[in-house]
Amino acid sequence: MDSTAMRLCLFLVAFAHGVLSDVLQLERMYGRIASPDFPNVYPNSKERTWNITVPRGYTIRIYFAHFSMELSYRCEYDYVKLRSGGKVLATLCGHQSTDTEEAPGDKTYHSVDNNLAVTFRSDYSNEKEFTGFEAFFAAEDIDECSQELDDEPLCDHHCHNYLGGFYCSCQIGYVLHKDRRTCTARNH
Repeated sequence: MDSTAMRLCLFLVAFAHGVLSDVLQLERMYGRIASPDFPNVYPNSKERTWNITVPRGYTIRIYFAHFSMELSYRCEYDYVKLRSGGKVLATLCGHQSTDTEEAPGDKTYHSVDNNLAVTFRSDYSNEKEFTGFEAFFAAEDIDECSQELDDEPLCDHHCHNYLGGFYCSCQIGYVLHKDRRTCTARNH
């Protein structure tokens, strides 16, 4: 099957399911994403996913500067979904949070690891005109020195955090082992 026929086949499959979907890969330390046609009314039957990846040693912080989505019970019609580390961090819709729906308001969200998937989805119709969202994301350094490994500090003596990583050092009279974390007394 040639590439034109393959594209047509994929289009027909997406069209048959009622939602056109596309995926964008973003490997940036910061940026802006927005719903299709923002700041105008977003289209019906549209799905777009932004897969944001930053280097290891960082997480991703995202906040919404604008958010206007159709409200539905448990955000089942139109939504923005945030996923990271195999977990759904939030499913957002509406303009304000209710007992069963979440809107971002002034909240900032953080990824579990160095990847964040943001999915926008609209169903086949909207009774009102909703303008979607505008969001800004940035990589944030992980403070590895504040974490533990098997309920123990990462470093025996001293932990030094730097952008994107950390290293361990030992007190005078001690030497750092091959594991780069454990210190033992130096043999004289």
